[in-house]
Amino acid sequence: MLNYLNALDSFKKHIALQKASIIDNDVILALIDKKVIHSYAVVSNGIKVVDKLNFNDSFKELAKIAFLDHDIGRFRQACYTSSFDDTKLSSYGYQDHGELGKDILLSGLLNDQIPNTRVFDEPISTVVNNHVNKIIDSKDLLILCSDLLKSEDAYQFFMTVDSETKKQVVNIITQIVQDVDRLDIYHQILDERWIPKKSEDKIDFKVFDMFYQGKYLNIAKLKQQGLWNVNVGELVRLSFINQIKLLSVAQIIKEENILSRLKEKRNNPYVLDAFDVTIQKLEERMKNSDGITI
Repeated sequence: MLNYLNALDSFKKHIALQKASIIDNDVILALIDKKVIHSYAVVSNGIKVVDKLNFNDSFKELAKIAFLDHDIGRFRQACYTSSFDDTKLSSYGYQDHGELGKDILLSGLLNDQIPNTRVFDEPISTVVNNHVNKIIDSKDLLILCSDLLKSEDAYQFFMTVDSETKKQVVNIITQIVQDVDRLDIYHQILDERWIPKKSEDKIDFKVFDMFYQGKYLNIAKLKQQGLWNVNVGELVRLSFINQIKLLSVAQIIKEENILSRLKEKRNNPYVLDAFDVTIQKLEERMKNSDGITI
């Protein structure tokens, strides 16, 4: 019923269809190829996380499909806008690539990926929709629901439990997707799969204030408020640390010395202090960890 390899086959066919719609545009094709690599990286790192959380086999398969599909909207977004700028999707009726991805999944892709049952449509499409800007209410969800994810069969679970418990488990998977997604964004920069721009533009003190208070830096809202420039993007990526909740992901960041390497690689004078503060903040959160979350 839940079969990652079947879902992967349908995923590849979807990518092939998007590519087939493109005529003589190497820029769009390159965007799609990079996002495919990213999707596979999120699956690979996501498997490591759910293994440490001791998910049972059925929930592992569910999580793997969610990891694979999390950026499914990006491929059509590239075809629509020749970019991954979510603000350009408004003219197509979507607020971001998560909402577009949910529409794609519910319009037929999930039916191909998971045939003969529709019980997983809402959980997976909700994860995809929410992974972009959804802030999970409590890190305690991982602890509260850990026994369910170890013992319950995913099909029976979503067929029988109440809506609030379903919501909690969907939030857990969303949080894992978000954490691993952010981890791979760091890897993309270090591996030079993606080289963000830098400029001479100063960062507004309002943005620094939000950053040092640990607030979520929403790119679309920053643009609406006239606070965006490419250097602000450095702070947005650093602010991911404030939203990461899984100890296992934090451990990867620490063991691979990711933040210090990013600081050296980017060498952006506008955010050097912000890197130092973030490194210290991560250390403190890990020391206070409950063993699952930070």
